[in-house]
Amino acid sequence: MPPPVGSAIAYNKYPSTSPFIFGSTDETGIAVDTYDQTDTTDKFEQKNSVGNVIEVIHHNMRSDITVSGEITSTMPSITGQIWTPANLILQQYGGGAATGIMTVTSVANSKGRARNMTVRITGTYYPLVTA
Repeated sequence: MPPPVGSAIAYNKYPSTSPFIFGSTDETGIAVDTYDQTDTTDKFEQKNSVGNVIEVIHHNMRSDITVSGEITSTMPSITGQIWTPANLILQQYGGGAATGIMTVTSVANSKGRARNMTVRITGTYYPLVTA
């Protein structure tokens, strides 16, 4: 039987009603291998006179993001700039459209014998900061 014909990103999923999410979306110029997002907050704990925690406050929610993959075109200069990943997960922010910004803190390139050039982009998404 011949292989399926069609888009390079098409796949067949069995059972088709499976609740699992498969794969990731390619970013501009990157065939994404991994997308990691850690949603986090700062935490303040108020203690009483004997050191017991009597109040907890979470604030300053943000996401630390790392995208790794093979470079499919020339990478633009994005270190220290705003970049919105196509794979951004907004579930912990209540879903909806991305209103914040991600700033890129580092871009690491790697190449070697018998493999394609890769990139690893790291940054932080701030949901309350706008451009």
